[in-house]
Amino acid sequence: MAETLQFEGFIKDVSYQAHLTSDLVIYGFNEFDVNKAKSFGVINHPNGQVAYSKWTSPKRTRTYPFARLYNTYNAQKILTIIPVMKDEGLDGDLDKIQYSTISWMNLLNVYIVLAYYERADKNRSSKQKNRDKLTSQKLNAKTIKDQIKTIVSYKQSALHWNRTLFETRFVEIYEKAIASYELISSKSKVKVHPKGTKLQYLESVRKDYRRFRDISLRGSQGAALRESKTVHAQEFLEDGGKSVFLIENYLGGIYHLTVDEVLHDRGEYVIQESKNSTKKFLPSISDIKDGLFKLILFSNLDSLKVRGRKVKFSTRLKLTGYKVKGNIQFPCRKTEFDDFVRLNKVSRAYQETLHKLNLEATNNKNLTIEVRGNNG
Repeated sequence: MAETLQFEGFIKDVSYQAHLTSDLVIYGFNEFDVNKAKSFGVINHPNGQVAYSKWTSPKRTRTYPFARLYNTYNAQKILTIIPVMKDEGLDGDLDKIQYSTISWMNLLNVYIVLAYYERADKNRSSKQKNRDKLTSQKLNAKTIKDQIKTIVSYKQSALHWNRTLFETRFVEIYEKAIASYELISSKSKVKVHPKGTKLQYLESVRKDYRRFRDISLRGSQGAALRESKTVHAQEFLEDGGKSVFLIENYLGGIYHLTVDEVLHDRGEYVIQESKNSTKKFLPSISDIKDGLFKLILFSNLDSLKVRGRKVKFSTRLKLTGYKVKGNIQFPCRKTEFDDFVRLNKVSRAYQETLHKLNLEATNNKNLTIEVRGNNG
């Protein structure tokens, strides 16, 4: 197995144009209901407009919210709604928000709305009915709308908002989440994870904000290291091993994360996200957006170091698909594009996707996108 490299990166500002975005549904502030609205869109308020996305769990790797965030990234002001905790019942998962998530949003200038679930039902599906599992969880809408109303008129950076929100309201919202799950458990007759476990987590936050941040960062670094040793069956990873990154900026955001591969080619490190489809010409649009969103940060790095030494680098999204003939790398010339389309008899829908991918690579610095077959 290839060595797991550890990198240190520094970022000043983020500039990016997304071309594969979906249309955003516009909601008036008064009509916006987080539990009924689409997973991303725009909220119009008399004092301004903001694009939003929502997470169904605070654990990023479980529900892949980055594809939804990608759809909002061209907006001037962006927020994302994240539950502080999700308890799926004693026989399910217990996910809690980590400081690393907040740091990631800080780096990308995304305003966080902290949320909590207040209602849920027992999962009565045939496979789960005899287990302590919850389903159909609903968020408390008032807490969310109060924060959105403030963000619309907020004049300072997302970093300032997120830090202030975490320091002043996290404990309150997390306590409400604990109380809600106790009520949900009583009403649904579904056992949930022990209250003591949740309070222990909260106590670490209360005692020392900086200590909690450090604990969370160490936890995310550990998760990153574990992830770097895992190769999923649907990943077509033949080029290199996963690597761990510590990215920071001068405003204080820090995040430990992994990418699928880092290649070392002619003195340059290529930071690569890979998406694969075993049945279709291209991976799903959501998969592609997830990969692109992760690369926004890497493509905007000002510097990268390995073992304390500054190195050259670039970023690439590798898309592998079923029965793809030859390969193409964006940005490319029109003749190359046309030749690849003819060779593969690409459908009109896939041609449109490829065209947008070419625009994405053309209009963003330090980014290339490769399309090739997954049959070696």
